[in-house]
Amino acid sequence: MTDWAEMAHEELLAAAADVQAARNAIDARMLAVVAELEARGLAADHGYRDTADLLQSTQRIPAAVAKARVRAARAVVPERTLLGEELPAQLPSTALGLAAAEISFEHVRVIQQTLAALPAHLEADHREPLEHDLADLARTLDSEALRRVGKHALALLDPDGPRPREGAPTRTRLRFTPRGEGFEARGWFDRESAAIVRTAMSPLSEPLGEHAAGECEEAGCEHVPGERRPDPRSIAEREGDALVEVCRRMLDSGALPVDGGARPQVTVTIPLAELRGSGAGLLGFGDGTLASAITAEDARRWACDAAVVPIVLGSRGEPLDVGRRSRLVTPAMRRALEQRDGGCAQPGCCIPAQWTAAHHIEHWSKGGSTCLENLVLLCPRHHRLIHRGEWTITMEDGLPVFHPPWWAGGRPSRNLLHRPDLIGRVDEPTSPSYGARAFALLD
Repeated sequence: MTDWAEMAHEELLAAAADVQAARNAIDARMLAVVAELEARGLAADHGYRDTADLLQSTQRIPAAVAKARVRAARAVVPERTLLGEELPAQLPSTALGLAAAEISFEHVRVIQQTLAALPAHLEADHREPLEHDLADLARTLDSEALRRVGKHALALLDPDGPRPREGAPTRTRLRFTPRGEGFEARGWFDRESAAIVRTAMSPLSEPLGEHAAGECEEAGCEHVPGERRPDPRSIAEREGDALVEVCRRMLDSGALPVDGGARPQVTVTIPLAELRGSGAGLLGFGDGTLASAITAEDARRWACDAAVVPIVLGSRGEPLDVGRRSRLVTPAMRRALEQRDGGCAQPGCCIPAQWTAAHHIEHWSKGGSTCLENLVLLCPRHHRLIHRGEWTITMEDGLPVFHPPWWAGGRPSRNLLHRPDLIGRVDEPTSPSYGARAFALLD
């Protein structure tokens, strides 16, 4: 028996990665067994309704889990013809990741659920690249983060979304109902209204806390890393406080009912060609979350009374350098960073851009320049993590790639949680998807 207490620190960390890989391998083996049970029809032979019923009864697992195992087995285990010829799996990229013990059963379920939500009219062009990209992302993201990525990608691939349900609200509404010592607020906002409200609330809902004393080891970082006392409020509590504070400041301004001051800044990212023609853009809330895709028509309408900030993008969607050489990040460079990274660039992190700092990949004190090729957005937690020196960051074709320490057992990866526009899309019928191009950087 292994004596874990005798292991060195890094050996123990590597052992955790090895155990997870072994568990993923067991998932692959489990699904292979389920597929063979299904192929042989053993459930009926032994008096069970189907394979899921057999698994539930004999393996003591919930019915929902048993059914999910059967569905996953059908999708990732290749079938054989009567002559013994092996047919491709329904989800070939997912099957490869599972066979390599790089993804888990939970990842397979999320990929299946995401693909099941892909509208029928997009199946022919987007199912294969979307499955490929999700399977690649599953190698570096946990299953819940993968689910969020899938939802964002679907929102962009199908900007019109599902048809509204009968009786669904169509106008913004907000109602206060007395509850005990206060009121319960319930309502519904359309996309534009929600973007305005959440953008106004965003800077006031940021987690509060103080950094402990200590100097950042890199001159030029935007904040002082160190231990931070966490904000005890939940997200809902912070947003509630922010809404009240927005209203309080508006009342204090004396501007009501006159519409004084600058309007909330809502970000719409859309290629110029699509702005002039037809297509979908990204609607960004001020807190960095994605409301949904919007049409070019909406973007043109909003642009009538909005300030338009153009950012020139490269062939892979990376912003071109817009700043000058200096120690501090200029506003123009910051805008370009937010366009490129979308938020904290550490793989799997969902912290929005305005809660991040611009980090010099090669420290300014060591000769690193202040340009987009040497900058990356990091939240406070991951900023501290990167400063420990175990993770490294490289820029490949203008995009940040994170390299984990050897003991983590992972591979170089990017964070596409903030860039769902790079997932499961195609330029031309014969072109690879944006996501495939992005991941080709890592192969």
